[in-house]
Formats: sequence, structure tokens, C-alpha cells
Amino acid sequence: MEEDIRPVWVLGGGGVTGIAWEVGILTGLADEGVHVDPDAVLIGTSAGAVVGAQVCGGTPLGDLYERQRAGVPYETSRGPAFLDLLRLTRAHLFARGPEPAARRLGRLAGAAHIDDPARQRRIVEARLPRHAWGDADLRIVAVDAESGAVRVIKKDDGIPLVDAVAASCAMPLSAAPVAIGGHRYIDGGMRSTLNLDLAPGAGPVVALAPSTAAIGPWARIGRQRSALRPDRQVEILLRDKASKRAQGTGIMDPSVVPALVAAAREQGRHEATRVAAILRS
Repeated sequence: MEEDIRPVWVLGGGGVTGIAWEVGILTGLADEGVHVDPDAVLIGTSAGAVVGAQVCGGTPLGDLYERQRAGVPYETSRGPAFLDLLRLTRAHLFARGPEPAARRLGRLAGAAHIDDPARQRRIVEARLPRHAWGDADLRIVAVDAESGAVRVIKKDDGIPLVDAVAASCAMPLSAAPVAIGGHRYIDGGMRSTLNLDLAPGAGPVVALAPSTAAIGPWARIGRQRSALRPDRQVEILLRDKASKRAQGTGIMDPSVVPALVAAAREQGRHEATRVAAILRS
């Protein structure tokens, strides 16, 4: 069987600011002639699922960028409160792998009383200019709240795009699990904020990682990189100093989005040569 050598773009999670940073990076790359190939595979987790759906929906990057620059008043989600973060941390502490950790987090999510799940869906709908799957090979990462197993959702699965993205963004203790086909799903970032190890095939990989947080050793970016073939060409982009300054300390603060997406665009322009070299390999 012939190896799949299509390029893979891995779009990681990172909240409202992660969406802005990734849109800015992709816009800056495009400014320098580096584009997401129509034949590429895109793997999106949480914020990355949003950006993947935006890009694959056919909306021009320039329009996505201007939407972020104009502000995102529809972003009314709040991340977990401090005490809830402690509960999340305790839930995966000493877990022996991603599935046991995700099961604990799923139990927390199932027991929580989250108001108005429909509001979370409306936020996801507002994030996406188009609500139908495009022709691109987009894969959205979510986690089964009961088994802890990862679920990679594709167009051919017959799941509405908004449901798939909502599942990937369903942060425990902040959003309710999303029911799909008799299962309940939580944020794909509860396995890994990047899920780099899910990159299929043998083609070059460009990964956008707005967050380097790891819920366990298995989720560390270095560990995930080692799960891929050592000779595989992989470029991982992290926030530069300017993007970090623009973002500040929170990942759910919509007020920083206009400045952050502009800083990320500049970063993308500077990263273009490196990314282009990887994609040509």
C-alpha cells in the first residue's frame, strides 16, 4: 500500500485566545505565500477544531482575520473557576495514561450542573461562518466522557459539524458534555492540548500549539513528537514573545483578541520560511 504523504496541519487547543492566535498565524503565513494545501489533512482540538472548521468551510483567511480584529462579542464562555481547575488537576493526578485521566474528567463533567448547554452551542455556531463540512479532510478530536477513549470525528461519520466542534470544545466544569450517537463527549484537550501523535501518514507536519499545558506526561509535546516516525518532518509553532504579551495570562479573555490576532499575524510572517521548508520536504 502506498504511503500517505499529504501534509498534515495539527491545530491545538487554547481557548478563545488560541483561536485568535491560530487565525493570525495562518493569515501571516498566507501573506508570505504559505497556504494550507487543499489536499492537506487538518486535525483540530478544541480551539483548533474551531479554526480547522473555519478554514475548511471556505471562508477566506482575510475575512476570518478581520472577524477577530473586529472583536468577538459572542465569546461569553468562561473557563473553569480556580477551584474547578484544582478539581480538574486532582482528577488526572496520578492517572496512568490518557484514558484513565479522561474517564475521571468525564465523571466530573457528568456530575457538574452546567447551565444552558444551548448557550454553548450558540457560541460555537457564532464562531463558524459556515456550519457545513467542506471538502477538505478535517478531523476533529473529542474524548468519550465514559470510556476516556479518543474519538476522531470526520465528515463521513455523518455528525453535524457544529456538534463535532462543540464536543471538541466541551471543557469539563465549564461546558456540558455533548451527546452524539448515544455517547457523551468532552473537550479533546482532555487527552492532549495538541494531539500531535494523531497525525496520520508520513507527510510533513505543521503543528500550531497555542498552549503547551499537559495534563500528564503522555500529553507533553516532546513525548507526542516521539510517537511519530523519527525521520518525519515536523515543525511545531509556539507563541512568540509578542503574542504572549498580547495574550496576557488568560485564555478565555475576548478583550485581548484584536491585539493578539495582529501579533500572531506578524509572527506567522516571520515563521513562513521555516514552514515552507517543511512543506517542501
